Amino acid sequence: MGRLWMMALLPVLASVPAKAEQQSRVMPLEQVKSILEATKDSWVAYRIYEGRQYYYVTHLLSWRCGIKQVRYSENSDALDKTWPLPECNKLIPNSIPNDAKIYAVRAKTGSIKTVTIQVEFDDGTTSPVRIYEPCEGVGEATCGYLKEER
Repeated sequence: MGRLWMMALLPVLASVPAKAEQQSRVMPLEQVKSILEATKDSWVAYRIYEGRQYYYVTHLLSWRCGIKQVRYSENSDALDKTWPLPECNKLIPNSIPNDAKIYAVRAKTGSIKTVTIQVEFDDGTTSPVRIYEPCEGVGEATCGYLKEER
């Protein structure tokens, strides 16, 4: 849903002339941290589509300005992978480029039981480790929930 909203804004933002004097629209890091903390339930979403299981981190990508790294793991708490973050565009910081990787895998339905995530911010601080599970019985709807926080 967030990606569609952002895509609807792109034609409007594209019509704004790029000027050297335009200022960064990136929020201060403390505000980004507060927003991500308030929306921690939305960091991971799962979906079953055409018999495959997907999981998305679209929400984190839209707030990547201020995020240094996203570490994650599937079905473990190893945090042994890093999510590729597109470069921050300071004029449109919450937009997600079309070529950004918004989902991690297309797996056999039910094979991803949990996704564990920890965010490292630009100032070197980290979020708690958070474990997300897919919602049960929602069909093809996109849904996930925060199961545990450490």
